[in-house]
Amino acid sequence: MMCHNYYGTSFFLYTHTRNHPLHPPQNHTMDLTIEHIQQRFQHFNQLIFGSSLHPLPIRLSNARTFLGQLRYHRQRSFWGKTRYSDFLLVISRHAATTPQLLDDTIIHEMIHYHILSNNLKDTSSHGRIFRQMMNDINTRFQRNITISHRTSPEAHSSSDTTIYQHYFCISRFADGRLGITVAAKTRIRHIAIAINRVPEIQSHQWYTSTHPILNRYRRSLTLKVYLITPTDLTAILSTAPSPLTP
Repeated sequence: MMCHNYYGTSFFLYTHTRNHPLHPPQNHTMDLTIEHIQQRFQHFNQLIFGSSLHPLPIRLSNARTFLGQLRYHRQRSFWGKTRYSDFLLVISRHAATTPQLLDDTIIHEMIHYHILSNNLKDTSSHGRIFRQMMNDINTRFQRNITISHRTSPEAHSSSDTTIYQHYFCISRFADGRLGITVAAKTRIRHIAIAINRVPEIQSHQWYTSTHPILNRYRRSLTLKVYLITPTDLTAILSTAPSPLTP
């Protein structure tokens, strides 16, 4: 007896470059085609994965909430054995902001594809095996693949100046980047535990503030780290009291 479920992994890339919520940036994207993604997939399959990954269907999306997704079916037998099949690579057109971002998105999903198609047992969606492969690829091929869950905060409450009490965490990555996580109050402890398990984050600190810049970010129930500019961070912390202990 088999149970049949539909699943997917996602790569969310959250970047933020504007200086004011009322002046959104202009997005310049490549003319993305499925054929181009297929060519990049074949290139990285040969270069990084030794041509071990089978070709898979590719679909374009206009989604703003993710840049890439690997979708698949998971089948579990009566005896508990799991098999993954019917893989589908979905790439958002918003991943084509730069060629580098598009390539990193494709490789990110190819790592998921390698792990699942070989039925490797990882500790989580971005667990030990994924991180080892990601770090190795970044080092060997000068890539910038991350596990950060990021999307465009401009798409959410960009001009909302309503006063809300926000609980948020500022993370500092090993490469110097800054990240922010705005958490639902009931999930602060859960997210704090998850942050401590991310080796790329060197340090983090929790705060509370009512600054309207924070309205751009959805309140997370699970760990999502958004990149933030030093300018915005300084503005937010100017209204934040002493750091919190979750």
